[in-house]
Amino acid sequence: MSLSTQEFYIRQAEETEARGPFTLEQLTSLAENGKADSDTLYYDAAAEEWLTINTNAALLEALFPAKKSLRVKAKEPLHIHPLNIPREQGRAITVGEMLLAAEGRTQETRHRADPAIAQARAAGIGLNTAMAILFITAAAYLLPLIDVVMAADLRGILQAPFALLGLLNLSLGVCLALGAVAVYPGVRFAALLGLGFAGSLFALEDQSYPLALSAAAASGLYFSTIVLRLATVLAAAVLGVAGACGLAHFLFTT
Repeated sequence: MSLSTQEFYIRQAEETEARGPFTLEQLTSLAENGKADSDTLYYDAAAEEWLTINTNAALLEALFPAKKSLRVKAKEPLHIHPLNIPREQGRAITVGEMLLAAEGRTQETRHRADPAIAQARAAGIGLNTAMAILFITAAAYLLPLIDVVMAADLRGILQAPFALLGLLNLSLGVCLALGAVAVYPGVRFAALLGLGFAGSLFALEDQSYPLALSAAAASGLYFSTIVLRLATVLAAAVLGVAGACGLAHFLFTT
């Protein structure tokens, strides 16, 4: 995944709240202004853990191209008692123990890191939720009109508003699946469009049931991209996916 398409959540080891999301350009600006350094932690969504920037060679090179060689630390035993890691008296702390401390898994640091980890997990759940809702609603809008879409009948597609909305959701879902979270503003626009446009069509036809389902799917999609509280994003996920599945069932069976 390209660094330029990623969004980053960062924090210092002593912080309990994550900051972000930041694009690579914004993160570079923070580094230039001294608000982030090679020891700053960032959340690696693939590994589902917090890592220091200096463990990612590509990211380190992008943020500190002229300082990379100056950031290499001498290999020497470290005796860091504040970490409260059980070990034999006088034994140097190991690299594995340092990584556990950075991830908040030691007795003293776990309580400080938990909120930041929860925020990063919420962001990951929100991303997966947004993809699920986009793909389900895309299928709901496109499959009933699949003949028109497969024939690439531009006039027919333009005359079928749901087909246009389905194509938009499908393209945004593919972008998120490829890791291009920079399209989040477009996802929010699609959520509002689904709420306003599709909702208006159902309202004009006096169809309250699909109107409610459309509103649930759109609300879940929107909030899954902006909230970082785990409980809230889980609620948005349930609401949005349930609404999207209900809407798909309605459109497939009517």
